[in-house]
Formats: sequence, C-alpha cells, structure tokens
Amino acid sequence: MTIGIINLETGNIGSLESAMSKLNIRYKLCKTPFDLDGIKKIILPGVGAFGDFMNKLNNSGISEAILNRSSLGIPILGVCIGFQVLFQQSTEYGKFNGLNILDGKIDSFLSISKNLKVPHVGWNECFYIKENPLFFEIKNNTDFYFTHSFFLKDFNKADVLCTTNYGLDFVSAVNKNNIYGVQFHPEKSQAAGLKILKNFYENC
Repeated sequence: MTIGIINLETGNIGSLESAMSKLNIRYKLCKTPFDLDGIKKIILPGVGAFGDFMNKLNNSGISEAILNRSSLGIPILGVCIGFQVLFQQSTEYGKFNGLNILDGKIDSFLSISKNLKVPHVGWNECFYIKENPLFFEIKNNTDFYFTHSFFLKDFNKADVLCTTNYGLDFVSAVNKNNIYGVQFHPEKSQAAGLKILKNFYENC
C-alpha cells in the first residue's frame, strides 16, 4: 500500500519523507487530485497560516478530492495546519472556512490569555482521553513536538483522543471514523512520532 502525502509546498515535507523512509513505508507526493488516484490512505501536513493553506487546497482542487475520499471512508491524517483545516473555520488573520469534515473552530491562544507566550513551541505531553489505534503501544503522557499559536475549541467531545496543557487543556489529537488529526508534528517527534505514522499506516 502507498500513502499519499499532500504536497502544497508549505514546508515539512522533507522531514515527513525522511520519517516514511525510516519506516520503509511507500509514499507518493500528491499535488493534484489525479495524484490521489489509487491512494488508500492520505496524510495532510501543513505549516503556516490557515487561510493561505486553505487557498492552496482550494486552488489545487485538493479540497474537493479530500472531501470526496473522506466520504468514501479512506483514512486521512491531518498534521498541524492539516489538522486545523479539518474543522469548520479559523480566526487566524481574519475568518476563514476549513474543510468542515469535523465540528470545531480554531482560535488564538491569546484569546484565552494575553500573558501566554505564542507560538507554543517545543515538547509537551499528551494525556489520553480514550484508547485509539493511532496511539497503539505509545504510553500515556508521552511528549510530542508542537509549534502553533492557535487551538481547537467548540469541538465534539466524542472526537477527542488526547489533550495537552498550555495555559489551558487543548485538544492535541482527534479521531472520527476514518478521519484522524494531530496538532503536534509526528515527523519531528522522534521515536514516538514515528510510531504514530507507523500506527496510521498499519492500524487505522
């Protein structure tokens, strides 16, 4: 099986490619909807601003392709901004609509406290809400690498896999049916991050 990695040239693709190579997982970089033909699992990575990323998704036709494949039950893993765009909208530099696959909105940490240092960068723990194949054989309270200034709110509690504390307990991973998302960067989270990618490939 080959995993399709959405490549909109937003960064971190090299790190993700390196991680997949270490795991001996076959992958294909996908820039157009046609690149996704025959792909059975999709990773949607992203860095930068929510609105810019959504514009690239929409202009490339990838948005429609992802929505189509999500409705067909193909497993999709969103990472960082790729996690955030799974939800309804974001207030980053305005108000922008996401893919609306999952319920929830993205807002700034500064809306909670002006005293918080943003972005939230570095290693932080994930506290499990429930067991899930994505975290198979990964201990509770494991550290993952984060870099983000916005967090998920107004979400469906049933979708939450784990939370992380940074001024508040924010959602750091979700799953609903075939849709998975992590706010942290598994490709930069050493052994635990590699295990996340391996679990998505083998168990999700």
